[in-house]
Amino acid sequence: MATTLVDINNGNVAHSVIVVDGQTLSEIDANQTLSLLFFDLVVQADSVICCRASPSQKASLVKKIRTKVNKSITLAIGDGANDIAMIQEAHVGIGISGKEGLQAARISDYSIAQFRFLQRLLFVHGHWNYIRTGKYILGTFWKEFLFYMIQAVYQKWNGYSGTSLFESASLTVFNTLFTSLCVIFLGVFDQDLSATTLLAVPELYTYGQRDEGFNLKKYFGWTFMAASEMIIIWFLAYGLFGESRFTNDNTLYSLGDLCFTAAVVIIVSKLLILEMHSKTYITALGLILSIGGWFLWNLLLSSLYSPKALTYNVRDGFIYQFGRNPLWWCTLIIILAAVFLLEVGVSSVRRTFWGSDIEVWQGLERDRGVRRRLERAVREGSGGGEEGRRRWGLEVCCCGEEEEVGSLVDTGGGGGGGVELDQYDDEADHGHNHGHNHGHNHGHNHGHANTTSPIDTLGNAAGTETGTGTEKGTGTGTGTGNGKPTSKGNRVRVKAKRIGSGRRLFSFSSPA
Repeated sequence: MATTLVDINNGNVAHSVIVVDGQTLSEIDANQTLSLLFFDLVVQADSVICCRASPSQKASLVKKIRTKVNKSITLAIGDGANDIAMIQEAHVGIGISGKEGLQAARISDYSIAQFRFLQRLLFVHGHWNYIRTGKYILGTFWKEFLFYMIQAVYQKWNGYSGTSLFESASLTVFNTLFTSLCVIFLGVFDQDLSATTLLAVPELYTYGQRDEGFNLKKYFGWTFMAASEMIIIWFLAYGLFGESRFTNDNTLYSLGDLCFTAAVVIIVSKLLILEMHSKTYITALGLILSIGGWFLWNLLLSSLYSPKALTYNVRDGFIYQFGRNPLWWCTLIIILAAVFLLEVGVSSVRRTFWGSDIEVWQGLERDRGVRRRLERAVREGSGGGEEGRRRWGLEVCCCGEEEEVGSLVDTGGGGGGGVELDQYDDEADHGHNHGHNHGHNHGHNHGHANTTSPIDTLGNAAGTETGTGTEKGTGTGTGTGNGKPTSKGNRVRVKAKRIGSGRRLFSFSSPA
């Protein structure tokens, strides 16, 4: 056992699998030294198969893995009563309802009807919910920091008296009425990638395992953006409109309402437009209810508020006073333009130089040909018929400094085919006419042609074609071609970013 562990750590074993039965597990548990060595080996192996284990042994294995591997998240799946202890011991328990009864399904966190549904549960719904939860938390902290820091900064201008810049009724319902739907919709309905892509490229599941969707770096990034946008809102509002409020409004209401309006529009628009990838009618509904509801609220306050002017002259303020002031609206538009320009600029720079795997595939998904090939990969991967037996593959590089490494080419014709990554450089592009464009007579339209077109490492292509026709005549052709690809099909340029000394390579293929 010790020798095997050394070989695995030294990389001498390409793929390691441990097979152990219940009786052997009992002997290992009885010897503390052997038990420590065994679990050191277990966490290094690629796969571990335990057979004929008792319910307590199953639960013990899960528990020891939880304590042995720091920050591990365990999942247990079973279909019978003997799996209950194991399911309860794991972080995530999944029960299969079937021939063994419903005992496991009733006590589990999730219940599925068949084992094959586990793939979609993890790769699709698991990924989506990780993204949604991360964005919900980040969006909630971001909007609160942005809004209430305006209040904090304003204290310098009122002598730190504690006077609120915002009218009390509006402040009370800020979260409940105006900025709750945007984070809820983002946390419930967003889909960063389609289910087809997530099933066809299972490597994308590691995005959550690497904590790339929610971490301290992302949190401080969102906090920095909130601080920057707060500064833009306050200083533009005060600098462009701050003194003008005294012309027709001797209270804080017009200035506070300007900052409040800018904050609501920015928060709702950023979360539902800039951050929400899958935009549907729900997105439009959230925008209308949140932003439209805020302006309707202003109309109601102007009509129903007490006419007695206190710190905030609310009655008739929005309808007859600053609401009719062009400077108020112009200042609002300038603030919104400045904030959205900052958001779009920062997002573009980040995507260009520090783009994630998710963003690479979001770009690829926009191509119709890529989507069609991804759908075919999922269909073929799920088996069924003659297509399910064909081998199909896709490779895409994505990775630090951007460089163009190739293009995604749809090589599919009428029947088979697939999607391949055609790598090339600037000096030696593939001559993708394969040379046989010069000899493509096929002998006649009814001839049968055999074509070979090897491509050398420099990107040059040479091809030969021979054909015989049912009508008299034969045709032969040879040729070489250099230059940019000219083959028919859909093409999407793929950029790669270097990670250390190499590149991260995505690949997936259907079963043979």
